[in-house]
Amino acid sequence: MSTKRFYIYTWGCQMNEHKSEGMAGVLVRAGYLPADDPAHADVVLFNTCMVREKPVHKIISEAGVIAQLKEKNPNLLLGVGGCVAQALKEKLFRQSPAIDFVFGSSNISQIPELIEQARARRALGKPTWILAVDKIPDKIEDLPFLRASRFQAKVTITEGCSNFCSFCIVPYTTGLLRSRLPGDIISEVSELAAQGYKEVQLLGQNVDSYGKDLKDPTINFANLLRALTEIPIPRIRFTSSHPQDITDDVIAVLGEENNICEHVHMAVQSGSNRVLAEMRRGYTKERFLELVSKLRERGVNVTTDIIVGFPTETKEDFQETVDLVKQARFGGAFIFKYSPRPGTIAYYKYRDAVPDEEKQRRLEILLTLQKQITDEENRKRVGQTVEVLVEGPARTPGLVMGKTRDHRTVVFEGASDLIGELVHVKITHGSVAGLAGQLVRPGVLV
Repeated sequence: MSTKRFYIYTWGCQMNEHKSEGMAGVLVRAGYLPADDPAHADVVLFNTCMVREKPVHKIISEAGVIAQLKEKNPNLLLGVGGCVAQALKEKLFRQSPAIDFVFGSSNISQIPELIEQARARRALGKPTWILAVDKIPDKIEDLPFLRASRFQAKVTITEGCSNFCSFCIVPYTTGLLRSRLPGDIISEVSELAAQGYKEVQLLGQNVDSYGKDLKDPTINFANLLRALTEIPIPRIRFTSSHPQDITDDVIAVLGEENNICEHVHMAVQSGSNRVLAEMRRGYTKERFLELVSKLRERGVNVTTDIIVGFPTETKEDFQETVDLVKQARFGGAFIFKYSPRPGTIAYYKYRDAVPDEEKQRRLEILLTLQKQITDEENRKRVGQTVEVLVEGPARTPGLVMGKTRDHRTVVFEGASDLIGELVHVKITHGSVAGLAGQLVRPGVLV
């Protein structure tokens, strides 16, 4: 009997990427092996995202591609999980007949069982259409992870969010805040350090809210970070931060010489206090800029998310966002057009009054501005020598690329055996595309 193989498509954030590692781990434990192409798989899984509208359309489009593969391989099964599955449930079967089973955010460990159920129904000539979407539990599902990298690892510290920003679907698809116990996180990071991992990324929809659900005042994000500084691992990152919840204690940890990387991704979303209030963000632009200033004093690179075209955003509101971007000078920014998400407060409360062409105009203005800022900030780094974790080959043959501690991309000439190593690189060129440099010999640090 030949070994069954699986292939996973992943949409969305780093948390979804980590969930896919959990799906892969569950399947490997059940005797499956990864396939290098969906055409070579017995089972295809979609790990989906619902934060924006476009990925949802993409999922249905990709299901059509799998339907074509099924014509050549009638035994192929397609399962859909993630946020879209949690929200739409059985509606997905009507949107694409190629889907065989749908599983929720807390049903990942059941995937092998769902596959067998689908096969049994198919053998009887019945429609597969198996639904397993449970209510999101109070605790985070414990999964075996098949990690995608041998030197970088993701570690979940929280799932869910209790902030209920008016535009955001996350609390409805991932549930309220749930924090792992500090001891469990410390044990996992310690084990990764013992295995030789160079970098761990702590994950949560809002890492700064860590511990608030555990009802113990000593359990908070700053104390967790301090505990992790005692573990002999070169780098610890985290994402994402929330301006409402980040504390001076967290900022203080970032200012100390330790293994916590000098990078904070903290979404501002808008520079207008009126819009921020209607978004239910819990802070003002003045407070946000104060946080940026405190972080910059400690050498921290701040990146952000921005939404243009929120339903009530006027041209004056948008100009305030432009002014904030000029003042904050972000190291990078993900900028999106507002996408109405059914089920959110904004979807029911506000009419999507900003025309798409105006959203596009505002998007292009901010993209152009941020590119200019990124270019200027990267040029300032010419002549510096920085620590780089080499992540892989660059697009140009003979070059490799990696990230600085403060999350800037660096490309330089180097052999493939440097991948996974920490090296020193002297920056020789900076542009909107990133940094370029020369390897400083002897090179490998750890």
